[in-house]
Amino acid sequence: MTDSNMTRRGLRTGLRGKAMAGLSILALSLPLTAITLSTLAPAGAHAQIFDDDDKDDPTLPPTDNTVWDAKRLLKLDRNVRKLERAVSRVENRKGTPPILIEPDPEVVALQATVDSQARKLDQQAGSITTLIGQVEELQHQNQLLQQALTNQTARMDTLTKRADLADAHIKDLEAQLAPPPPPPASTGSAQGDFDQAFSLMSSGQTDDAGRAFEAFTTAWPQSAQTPEAWFRLGQVRAMKSDPSGAVSAFATSLKGWPKTSWAPEATVRLAQALNDSNRPADVCASLAQFDKVYAKLATNEMRNQAKVLKDKNRCGAV
Repeated sequence: MTDSNMTRRGLRTGLRGKAMAGLSILALSLPLTAITLSTLAPAGAHAQIFDDDDKDDPTLPPTDNTVWDAKRLLKLDRNVRKLERAVSRVENRKGTPPILIEPDPEVVALQATVDSQARKLDQQAGSITTLIGQVEELQHQNQLLQQALTNQTARMDTLTKRADLADAHIKDLEAQLAPPPPPPASTGSAQGDFDQAFSLMSSGQTDDAGRAFEAFTTAWPQSAQTPEAWFRLGQVRAMKSDPSGAVSAFATSLKGWPKTSWAPEATVRLAQALNDSNRPADVCASLAQFDKVYAKLATNEMRNQAKVLKDKNRCGAV
């Protein structure tokens, strides 16, 4: 080989070394240190690393301004891979010391940054997991508090209802145990007291009317209005669903079977009160007296009511 060819080959070899050093960063992530071919293999091994396609083209003049197009870069990449395989074969030989590859400081720094960011991400992920656990625990506690509040509300409602019922029962007991209110004040005359009681009954104040008529019968027992006061008291007691008290009042008003305008009605009302007290025999006796004394004086309404009571209690004809 001439000196010119050796010089050309030396220049092309130098260019390959520069290209391989740049491409090895992309292919291996770590650059190879400057390793001569004589270190990797004997001189005769060059033919095993590069095939015939790697021969120099004598027609191309060596120059530093060679354009590195895609085809040329691909070719250089293939050569780098072949070189890697050759290095691997050399390393696998027994007794051959391993080739030390110096890491790239920039890659090492980048890897350290990546590791640091990864650790931060792991820490953040752990913090997020912890926060999620705390949130779930708080949600669970909130649900328990909501349930407890619902239970307490229901219990309060129950206790409130019980308190209302107890209060109403106490009021009923107080009303039952309390003495009755006094009757209206007397007017000072029998006629005035009777008119006052009758006015209370006509206006629907049955309680006051009942007390007024009872007071009248006590204060004016010999008055001409006393029999009618008993009759009106019987009406008030019947309106208050007190059949026994009505029977007593009506019977008292009819002593002597008076010939007054209200006597026929009082007799029928007496029979009705006796019917409500489940006294059929007394009902028939009262209606018999009605037919005997008051039938002709009674209104059609009273006669019809008497007939209904007779049929109901199966009273015989008089």
